[in-house]
Order: sequence, then C-alpha cells, then structure tokens
Amino acid sequence: MVTIVTGGITRSLCTPYVILCYSDELSFRLTLSQVLDLLDADDPGPAICNIAVVPKTEKDAIESDCDSDASDMDFTGDSAHLPSRILNSTAELFRSDHFEEVEPACEDQPNFTIRTRSLTKKLESASSSLLHFRKSKKTAKSHLPDYIVYEPTAAQCLKATNANPLDVFLAMYPPSLRELPIEMSNLYSAQNKDKPLNLSMEELLVFDGVLLSSGYCTVPRRHLLWSLDDDVHNNSISNAMRRNKFDEIMASIHVVDNTKCNDDPFFKVRPIFQELNSSYKILPISKWLSVDESMIPYYGRHGYKQFIKGKPIRYGYKVWSLASSGGYLYHMEPYAGVHTLLQKTGLGQGPSVVLGLAEKAGVPGGCNFMHDNLFTTLSLIDEMTKRGYGCIGTLGQNQLFDVPFKPINEFQKLPWVSTEFLSEGEKLLVRWRDNSVVTVASNVENVYSEAPVKRWNKEGKAYDYLQQPQIIRSYKQQMGGVDLHDLQVSRYHSTIRSKKWWWPIYAWTLHSAVVNSWLFHRVVMNGDYDLLGFQRVVAQSLLKKFGIAPKGHGRPSSMLAAVTDIPRCFMNHNICKYGRTSFGCEKCARPMHIECFKKFHNLNHKP
Repeated sequence: MVTIVTGGITRSLCTPYVILCYSDELSFRLTLSQVLDLLDADDPGPAICNIAVVPKTEKDAIESDCDSDASDMDFTGDSAHLPSRILNSTAELFRSDHFEEVEPACEDQPNFTIRTRSLTKKLESASSSLLHFRKSKKTAKSHLPDYIVYEPTAAQCLKATNANPLDVFLAMYPPSLRELPIEMSNLYSAQNKDKPLNLSMEELLVFDGVLLSSGYCTVPRRHLLWSLDDDVHNNSISNAMRRNKFDEIMASIHVVDNTKCNDDPFFKVRPIFQELNSSYKILPISKWLSVDESMIPYYGRHGYKQFIKGKPIRYGYKVWSLASSGGYLYHMEPYAGVHTLLQKTGLGQGPSVVLGLAEKAGVPGGCNFMHDNLFTTLSLIDEMTKRGYGCIGTLGQNQLFDVPFKPINEFQKLPWVSTEFLSEGEKLLVRWRDNSVVTVASNVENVYSEAPVKRWNKEGKAYDYLQQPQIIRSYKQQMGGVDLHDLQVSRYHSTIRSKKWWWPIYAWTLHSAVVNSWLFHRVVMNGDYDLLGFQRVVAQSLLKKFGIAPKGHGRPSSMLAAVTDIPRCFMNHNICKYGRTSFGCEKCARPMHIECFKKFHNLNHKP
C-alpha cells in the first residue's frame, strides 16, 4: 500500500512539485512522471513505500533534472519531518475508480483525506535507472559574477596617513570598544566595590599593554612582573602602572551592565564580537575565503563549553569564523546552540553557518568559500550558486547516497592517485585516492582538469611529479585560513588568567585584533615585522605612551635579602615588624632598622 500526503490543493500536480520516495531498502528522489509510471506498471511488488509530495518552495529544488541535492537534514520519509505548512494544510480527493477512500476516524479531525493504492512495480527493478547523477539541461557556462573591489577603500585611506603599528592596532581595536569597558567597569565598581575605580582611557590601554607583554615575557605569577628582583623584573611594566592598580582593574573589568542581563549565553562579551566584526571590515574582503570553527581554550564550567575530539584544543568555546586564505579574520560568531545569532536556512547546521556568515559579513558576489565536510552539502552548493558565490568543499560519505560513484571499499583498492569525477550543470564532483580517499564538490569549476604536483618518493629518495585534480589543488591552497589565524593567536597569548568564565574570550579577542593588525600592516603598509616584533612594538608603545611612572617603588624584595645574606634586625620580633635590614648602629655594632634605632637606645640608655 502507498500513502500519499499532499500539501495545498492537489487537484493537479505540476512540475514544481518534487516526489520523495522511500522504502526499507532504497531511499531516493523521483520525479512526478516516474512515480506515475511505477503506479501504472503491471508487476505488483511486495515493497511498501511512503511517498510525500513536497512543494518546490519548501526545499532547494532547482529547475533541472538533477535530484542529488541532498542535505544532512533532508526528509527521511516520515510525515513528522515535513514542514508545518504542509502538515497543517488541507487536501482534496480525486474521484477515481482506482482509489478507495478512507474516512477520518472522527469529525473533529482536520479536513484531509488519505488515498491508498497498491504499488504495481518493484522499486528494485527501477533502481538502476533512477539512482544516478543526471546532468542538467542547462548549458555549461560561467555563472558566477566577477570579483570587484571598489576604490578607494578604508585600507587605502589608512595607508595614506602612513600609520605605524600602534595606529593600525587602535584602528582594529576601535574607540567604541575601548570606551565601553571604561564605562561598565566604573559602573561595576560603584555597584559592588566600596572604592570607586575611576578607570581612564590611558589606564585601560596600559592594562591591555600589560596583557600583550605577558604573552612573550612569561612569569609564573603576574605579581612578579613588578618585582625588583633582577631575574623577573620588567622595567617597562613597573614604570607604567602600579601593581595594585592593575589588580583593581582585573577585579572590576566588564563590558556590559550586569543588571540588564538577557537570555544570550554570551551576553557578557557580545559587544566585543559586534565591535570587532565591524572594525575588521577595514580590509576589503578577499576573493578566497575559509569557513571553519575556532576554539577558545577554557577548562572551567560553562553550559556552552564544547568538546571536539581530535582537535588541538579539545575543550573551550566554539566560534564560527570566516577568514581569508592568509589568516585575516573577517567575522566570528560564538556557537550557543539555538541562541547562535545566525539565520536558520532549513538546509542543516553546516549550510546555515556558511550562508549566515556570508550574509552577516556582507560578502560580495564572486567570492569563493572553502569549507570541510562539516559544512558541505549538495544543496548548499546549489544555494551558493543562486547567491553568486563560489564554493569548494569536501563531502562526507553520507552525502553521496545517490551519486553513482564506486563503493568506497572498491575505490580504495584502485592504484594510488586514481580519480573519479562527475559533472552536473554547475557542479563538479571529484573523488581522488591519495593517502586516503577524498571527495570534493565545487561550483567554481564545472570542467575537470588536472595540474602537476611534486611529491617525495621515499624509495627513490627523489621528488616525483604527479597529476592532481585542479579542484583538489585549489582546495589545499586556499583552505585553512581560520586554522592559520588560530595558530597565530596562540603563539604569544597572554598568560595572565582570571576566574571569570568570559576572561579567555576577552584575552583571545585582544590577540585576534593584534594578529589582524599585523596582517594588515604587512599587506597594506608593506611592513616587515614578524608577529613577535609587531606585538612587542604595540605593547611597548602602549606602556610608554600612556603609562605614568610611579613616584617610588614598594618594599625591597625578600628574595634579594636572602641572596645577599642581609642580617635580621637586632630588635625583638615583637617590636620590629620589618625583618632583615642593611642598616645598623655603628657604636653598638648591631643591625637594626632606622625606626628601631631610637627604640633600642631609649630602652637601653634610660636617664
């Protein structure tokens, strides 16, 4: 028996409708004419199937004979997976001798009718002709718009000012982002502390300079940065801010008003992401873009802390990121489950992330996106084509259920660098056997081509030149921008820690701005600094330009006294509270502090 559920008026089914046919053994898509041929066949089959009639507007079907645009959230044949608009709609019954009408169980049920009929042909006999990758009737031609950058850009305007590294960093870390912590930190201190903070812009910049300095001048405890001991003393930090002032800022630093909390899990740091996403657009968006997830290390307790097996950073906050192939970050959105601020497209989580980042970042047409099998589906490629974006991504085996590639077990037995490819309209699918089998789909190229690559031969101890599919070569060359950005952020990351759950995000975004500033300075300003040199210049400029030298230092270090063997004060420990001293009474030959000198002689030389 076959159950047909239709949405809307079903008096006539026109071509925009797509038929999804599922059985216990097969799962594939059929056109309307193919389903009617099966129903009119003479051979009855034992298979029982569910056929759902779905309007074209509910999915991403295109005007083509291609039926392989499956996504990782495709329908599974169960009516519970149909869109709500179809489930809540009515249907009309066709009066025909070939169908028997089944009345509803009660009059209170919704107005719909179920039509049943016996399946008259085995689906197995038709599977060989139905489960294949059909070519589109459209002619293969250039379908993506040209990549255009309109001038003058903001980067060119900044270049005209002959900006130094500090100016570039302050442009990436804008005044709006710096003014917010000043206001909210002072507010938090007034609400929760007995002493007002009175944080100023200069003190906040010095505070950030100390964080950047701690990335390449590491000590086990942050208080050692202000120590007078020769082995840990940092003169630039101790002469820019007092230690107690730094501790006060650390205890009160905030970027939001805690009294205006909402349901956003990242409420406390949301303004940081918004401001940086805006300031990072100072550099024109590159033609080749990479989409991937970034991990901000965090090992405490938080509801949205993620665990990703096999990653260099397994525990922490996951951030969806869009970056250039060179590692410049354009947009980032923290993952917060249903609270993630990315539009839901109905194509699955991966495609929604790619399309959401492209929309929020304002990516112009003609740009090409690189992403791995977490994001890639055939339906995503179709949608990217409609929006004028190029797309190259690896495909998982679960996305190839109706593509007539060889079984994976058979393909692995083929010789090394064996290739298999299919072309359908604007899409090109290529499977290549390297050290492992990889499948790549793209709409950037619709004609298969190869390019020579150089590989090291262990047996011959020389390089061999092999032919590699051009689409895979492009993927390897342009993919990895997000990972490259994460690598640069982690190189000289701040070692100053806090118990606040959002502190790792604050420190990570600060270093992300430094990395973007460094890449901007190299690309636009033709700078020759490496990352370490650039971060040192920025940190020292902040400390020396905005720091205020203290009038004096604190008490001498106890470590210095232990090393130089300075004697203890001769006075009783109940009277002297200072311990060791380098002063003493010359006449009495007793070591004692200046404060204890008068007490000692008053006690022993009474009139």
